[in-house]
Amino acid sequence: MLSLLLFFAYCITGYLGLAFPYIPPSVSLIWLPSGIAVAALIRWGPAMAIVVYLAAWALNVSSGLNAGAAACVAISNTLAPYLCCVILKKKQFSPVFARRRDVIWFCIAAALGMLISATGGSLVLWQQGIIEHPALVWLSWWAGDTVGVLLAAPLLLSISFSGIKRLSNRRKEVSMFVCAFVFAHWLIFFSAQNTLHLSFIAMAVMIWAALRFGITGAALTVLSSISIAAWATYLSLGPFSSSDTHSNLLILWLYGCTLSVASLLIAALQAERISATTDLQESFERINKVASRLPGLIMQYRIRPDRSSCIPYASSAIDAMLEFSQEQLKDDASRLFERIDASDRELGEQVFRKATEELSTWQSEFRYQRQDGSIRWLYIDALPEPEADGSMLWHCFLTDITERKQAEQDLRIAATTFESQEGIFVADGNWKILRVNQAFTRVTGYGSDELIDIQVQRIHIKHQDQAFFAHINASLSQHKFWQGELWSKRKNGEIYPQMITLTAITDSKEEVINYIGSFTDISVHKGYEEEIRNLAFYDPLTQLPNRRLLMDRLQHLISVSQRNTSHSALLFLDLDNFKTLNDTRGHDAGDMLLIEAASRLQTCVRDSDTVARLGGDEFVIVLEELSHDRDEAISQADKVGEKIREMLSLPYRIMDFEHHGSASVGICLFQGADNTVKDLFKRADTAMYEAKTSGRNAVRFFDPAMQAVLVVRMMLESNLRVALALNQFQLYYQVQVNADGQLIGAEALLRWIHPDRGFISPAEFIPLAEETGLIVPIGLWVMDTACAQLKQWESHADTKHLSLAVNVSAKQFQQVDFVDTISHIVHKHQIDATRLKIELTESTILDNVEATTEKMHQLKKLGIAFSMDDFGTGYSSLAYLQRLPLNQLKIDQSFVRDINLDENDATIVRAIISLGINLGLNVIAEGVETAAQRSFLIENQCFSFQGYLFSKPIPAEAFQALLAMQKTLPIVTHAGDL
Repeated sequence: MLSLLLFFAYCITGYLGLAFPYIPPSVSLIWLPSGIAVAALIRWGPAMAIVVYLAAWALNVSSGLNAGAAACVAISNTLAPYLCCVILKKKQFSPVFARRRDVIWFCIAAALGMLISATGGSLVLWQQGIIEHPALVWLSWWAGDTVGVLLAAPLLLSISFSGIKRLSNRRKEVSMFVCAFVFAHWLIFFSAQNTLHLSFIAMAVMIWAALRFGITGAALTVLSSISIAAWATYLSLGPFSSSDTHSNLLILWLYGCTLSVASLLIAALQAERISATTDLQESFERINKVASRLPGLIMQYRIRPDRSSCIPYASSAIDAMLEFSQEQLKDDASRLFERIDASDRELGEQVFRKATEELSTWQSEFRYQRQDGSIRWLYIDALPEPEADGSMLWHCFLTDITERKQAEQDLRIAATTFESQEGIFVADGNWKILRVNQAFTRVTGYGSDELIDIQVQRIHIKHQDQAFFAHINASLSQHKFWQGELWSKRKNGEIYPQMITLTAITDSKEEVINYIGSFTDISVHKGYEEEIRNLAFYDPLTQLPNRRLLMDRLQHLISVSQRNTSHSALLFLDLDNFKTLNDTRGHDAGDMLLIEAASRLQTCVRDSDTVARLGGDEFVIVLEELSHDRDEAISQADKVGEKIREMLSLPYRIMDFEHHGSASVGICLFQGADNTVKDLFKRADTAMYEAKTSGRNAVRFFDPAMQAVLVVRMMLESNLRVALALNQFQLYYQVQVNADGQLIGAEALLRWIHPDRGFISPAEFIPLAEETGLIVPIGLWVMDTACAQLKQWESHADTKHLSLAVNVSAKQFQQVDFVDTISHIVHKHQIDATRLKIELTESTILDNVEATTEKMHQLKKLGIAFSMDDFGTGYSSLAYLQRLPLNQLKIDQSFVRDINLDENDATIVRAIISLGINLGLNVIAEGVETAAQRSFLIENQCFSFQGYLFSKPIPAEAFQALLAMQKTLPIVTHAGDL
């Protein structure tokens, strides 16, 4: 097809050229076939030479030459463009004419290449006796072929579907240009003033095309202009018409050459300018990106002759470090100095004046007060640059050295700590002492100079056997730590026990380079045996009875209750959200909370009752000798439980902040010796679990029904594992539509069809799957099934445009191999990843922003889109939101439900839509059930919906049937049932 198209194009343009011969019968001053041949050989390779030869031979035969002469001329007509292509290839010619050198070498190659066709053609015509003046024919032939290359080849080389599409996107400007082109050429060639020399107007039109439409537009404009000029001249119209036909054609040739070369040069200059601008912009962006990744702030600080100051440039770190934007300080930087500590400002000004006078480096440290009142230490390192107007421009680099200052302070503290009341020594990897503190010399009696370079073992005696020291070495080798008792001797020979802690310090190769020992003399501890007892039976943190002592007391209570008819109660208590405090404030804060909680618990019970700590944040209270009447005993236990709950709900003052906590309490009442300690603990724990599930900060009594609930839960968990193995799950699909009611995609929703129980609600089994970890394999099944469905949709014309949203749980997303797993599934099904959309909740995204963002960026490279599900129901941080590579925000149905009734919900929805639009995100609303809700959303610029108004979640077969029935979904009048 391509060869036929080239053949006919060559022949047709050749016939047109022969219709206006400059030297009869076959020499034209504008020979477009030569340009077509050059473009074909450059664009599609040397294989097109055969087609060019055949077309040239056919054209020559049709012009009156015999077959042999036509073959000779066709050879020269083929070799000429081929030589042109060879020259351009050696000069690395770009067909898009993006450089001036491409235009220059194109013109040179056209001129040199066409020497072959002119020479060969004129010789054949002269030998055949057709022409009398071969020199004139040669020159005319060369000129016609050359200008033909300049006119036709650039258009054919640069034209493309993408270029035509870009022009179609600028219809208004193209329409204006076409009108200007038509008017200009009518004025030049066909108006009453066509005899005037108005051809310069065509040059202006050509420049417009070259500057605005590139080489394709310029080449098309020039070719069209020459074609109109040739037609007008043929009709004896326009500035090129006269009685001398040869002069007309020669002037027309010069007109075409001038326009063509000028358009090529202007287009190339414009392309070079655009390329240079783009390179400059990209360079600036690269530099800005590098600056933004540096651990500091890069900025320019200018002091004008009138002593006013400004910041003409600053990297993006200025917002975080100085809490000002560059735009705020662009004209006036005086506000910065108001935040600098007065004493540091005075000292810094002295250093600054000296640096200005000497044009030397300005280096200074200063304290900077942030908006929240905190102080940060900043360090500036700047170089001066005098400017012509008398200003001084400082190129500055600011770093936050607060951590370094803190480290220096820590070193001072460490040095002070080293001289603590404990004896401390530092030894090398061979246990040779390098340094000791004053407490060491005071306890042992040795001077520091007497111990340097001696073995540590020399000041310890071997009261313990060799196995004991082997255990110490093994612990230091494995754990890099050992603590215990050792017998040592003083300088005067006295033997004493010491409690010592040994720590092994390793290098990057895990080889021990130092040992640090700290010890105390425990010989004077009068309560040594009592300490052992406390360690055995009491919690060291809270000093409450530990599990061992609690078990003993509880077992004794059960035994005594055989002779006593009174009731007793076991209270199992767990502090709510204790882990959150530990994670956010550290274990020290958690320990302080436990100590305070233990103290409060002791105030809530009698001296005869027992308060114990099992471990972590779990406490147990044993209430003895309650009422003989069961109901009264329950009331007594309940009062104590409520008292405990209220006491633990009071605010805690921990370090420098106030903590608000609560507790969940489970109570088990018992009487007689028919109970075991294990059963009592199990019942109290069950009641405590019920208090947790009821919303925490609650008191619950054990009831047999609670145990039944746990059994049902265990059975559900077992069935859930079987369901995954036996493929009892099924994906339902709920449609997503646009404002026109057109289907744009769907959300995949998991359903469990149990063989005995039938349909099990996701609200029942999804939380259990999350808690047990089964959500990970279930989530992988959902993703695999959804991608398989996407692949099916891609094979049908009416569904290949659909996108599919898949919910991913936090636990699944946090898996280390999540990105690799999703990539494998996408490649396995060979789907268009741009049609897959992963929905994440706010808590999932913000749990670990850095790791989450990295995973999202990796998946974005595959084309996968992201939607933030249930947006607005959590605790989204707008600072993080703009960093996340999201594509969509999904408005939670809890806001959509009452948008026509509750102004608060309506305001929130408007805010979410506005936020999404401003961040360039698509916004979709879920839970749309009424036409009024849909109208409200459309009025507020939300054009994507999901809900029962359009369709309830349906299986894949029903979804396909729904598509087959109609392309645009109707709006139903009421919501269906799940």
